[in-house]
Amino acid sequence: MTPSSRLLRAAALAVLASAIATACNAPTAPLTQGPRLAKDQTLRVQLDDQPATLDPGQTQYPYETAVLRTISEPLLKPTADLNGLMPAAAQSYDVANNGTVYVFHLRKTAQYWDSTPVKAQDFVYAWRRLIDPRLAAPNETFFSSAILNGEAVAVLDPQRDASRIEGALDAIGLKALDDSTFQVTLSHPNPAFVWIAAMPAGAPIRQDVVTKNGDKWATTPESLATNGPFRVSELVVHDHITVVPNTHYWGAKPKLTAITFVVVNDGAVALTKFKNGELDSIDVQPAQAAGVAGDAQLKQYLVKTPALTVFWITFRINAAPLNNPKVRQAIATAIDRDAFIAQIFQGQGMPSQTFIPKGMHGYAPDLGSTLTFDVAQARALLAASGVTAKQLSGVKFSYDQTSDFGKATAKFIHDQLKANLDVDLTLEALDGNTLSSRLYSGDFQIAGPLGWMADYPDPSDWFGIFLTTSSNNFALYQNKQYDNFVKSAASDLQPDRRDQEYRQAQKLLATDLPVAVLAQSVTWSLVRPYVRAVTPTSVDVWPGALFPADIYIAAH
Repeated sequence: MTPSSRLLRAAALAVLASAIATACNAPTAPLTQGPRLAKDQTLRVQLDDQPATLDPGQTQYPYETAVLRTISEPLLKPTADLNGLMPAAAQSYDVANNGTVYVFHLRKTAQYWDSTPVKAQDFVYAWRRLIDPRLAAPNETFFSSAILNGEAVAVLDPQRDASRIEGALDAIGLKALDDSTFQVTLSHPNPAFVWIAAMPAGAPIRQDVVTKNGDKWATTPESLATNGPFRVSELVVHDHITVVPNTHYWGAKPKLTAITFVVVNDGAVALTKFKNGELDSIDVQPAQAAGVAGDAQLKQYLVKTPALTVFWITFRINAAPLNNPKVRQAIATAIDRDAFIAQIFQGQGMPSQTFIPKGMHGYAPDLGSTLTFDVAQARALLAASGVTAKQLSGVKFSYDQTSDFGKATAKFIHDQLKANLDVDLTLEALDGNTLSSRLYSGDFQIAGPLGWMADYPDPSDWFGIFLTTSSNNFALYQNKQYDNFVKSAASDLQPDRRDQEYRQAQKLLATDLPVAVLAQSVTWSLVRPYVRAVTPTSVDVWPGALFPADIYIAAH
């Protein structure tokens, strides 16, 4: 998925914010003397929509990743605190050549569910396939931009350059040194590469299976060869997907005998099924949030976590009056973010003034302390700017009128600035396509809500948005210091120094304010109390998705 589509997708998904990530407070931990297990070890999980595919090279939506993480295993996986990575299909790796060569040592006991060994050649094939322009993989850019000669292949046209593609693929930096050693050569030092290696899209794929079954290899349980702790046993379109343990998985055998993902795309229906005991874990949609929070029994099952998604309003800063930093600061401090969360997010969010979200490495709330809601300070900043409220009135706020979230946010911002600064914005209602066109052409003054959602929990996935050369830099923010910090951090192999470079970049954003960050999504889920050993993370699509083999159903 391209960065621009992610930028706009974050805002589009706001009304479904609870589907972006998952819960934080785990149910009761297992007893130290060993858990008492229920006879039925089937976990029933809501799936927000029907996956279009379970092919690692083609999946792109949370409800696809929800299943994919249980059945396919990439080289590495995030730790529960998201501060690092842990071995998965690879038991270890070495880095050489000034950070440009990674050698992954695969587990020699790793097998697909049909007992076929997992080999380095399977990773070569899977990653070549991701970069191959004929596949049009949603996550292609992450791999092609990192791997030697990957970008040269990715830009080839499947029709015009058909005769050149295979030869070009042979030249990319992927090699099986032997059956259990996978070597990746990068185009440049990239400390974030390990996070790319941990993306679900990077799971291994067997060439023999794809050759035999073609594009349909991932559509039936019989041909869907995967290497994760579970495998698909049933796939009933628009109804459910059932996964059962992979008896040939290298790691500990799961306690669950099955996870049934039930497709329910209506929040009210999902809540009813949960109340009736038909589901053990569901998302809480905004429309149901108030009812759940006000229900004495349901709120006992409520678990939350900050999702790695933030929302903001964007200023076009190359023209008066928004080229004045104090004007932007006045607007940012005149917005009551607590009220925004309560009224617009129905509580499913948290106030935010800084770029990197809570729950991710690099989160620095102190950098936004000067942007806290303060009417007196906002009025003082506006006065100091030399721009009057009357002069600021009439500035256009462009928003997507087809989005309930967009309409509600625009009205909220308008009302806040009217009440707190006596500034009367002009609301400009546009359809989504027109808004997108205006953003890219620069034909706006203030626009929103926009935002960003993490593809992987590393700052490198975020800071490129505001580089001078970025097509997603709608504000036309230009700061050479910022560019230097971000570009240096992108290849800096010294972790502490890299952290400081990103912190300095984030500090500049908080001072220069090309955007005013408003909120971070918080996912609400309902989980039955007998669902135990859930290890929650902010990249989960359902509670415990990153560590599904640990979960069990306690006797109840």
